[in-house]
Amino acid sequence: MTEIAPFNHPVYEALKGKRFVLASTSPRRLEILNSLGFTDVEIIASNFPEDLDKSQHTPENYVLNTAIAKGRDVFEAIKNKGESVDLILAADTVVEVNGTLFEKPRNREEHFNAIKTCRDSPHPVRAISGVVLLIVKGEGSSMKYTQETFTESTEIIMDKDATDAMIDAYINTGEGSKVAGGFKIQGFGALFMKGVIGDYMNVVGLPFTSTFRTICHGLDVSL
Repeated sequence: MTEIAPFNHPVYEALKGKRFVLASTSPRRLEILNSLGFTDVEIIASNFPEDLDKSQHTPENYVLNTAIAKGRDVFEAIKNKGESVDLILAADTVVEVNGTLFEKPRNREEHFNAIKTCRDSPHPVRAISGVVLLIVKGEGSSMKYTQETFTESTEIIMDKDATDAMIDAYINTGEGSKVAGGFKIQGFGALFMKGVIGDYMNVVGLPFTSTFRTICHGLDVSL
């Protein structure tokens, strides 16, 4: 087996000794950060209720404002403890069809309707993520931050031939019960898709290239 040499990018050196927090308990987002080479990442869950009024936001603004609220919530929690931090990354992802947003299904009926709507829609099905990086300066109660933000959209090409029985069988696995739209692209949920247009990892839960570039920009490093 051919060994792969380390990806020698200055961003990893810039992160040495810094406290990097992911404001999420999503194992998928942590795995994506790890695959980007960010292996020393601390998990702190946000307590933001994610209850923004969808009718008052575009899909892009909804996910971005939710991500910002998650990041700020964790920042305030760390600050109130008198602790310090250097970077906080937060994200939110939804599946959108013709203006309707699908987050994690709350019950079986909602789960079935989400997948069926995506399958049958004549409109594009999009996975949309909002991401915020808080770059923190100072310590304890004197901490302040600047932020980098972006949104990313990936179109999902659905398999129109997937049957209702397949949807039922998939829901029975429980695989998609905790992901936006109710189906997981890196599992059996891919059976409902023919492909994607855009960043595959964005559908998983965190845009790949844009996240890496944002962290590099936030730390003012490049290659």
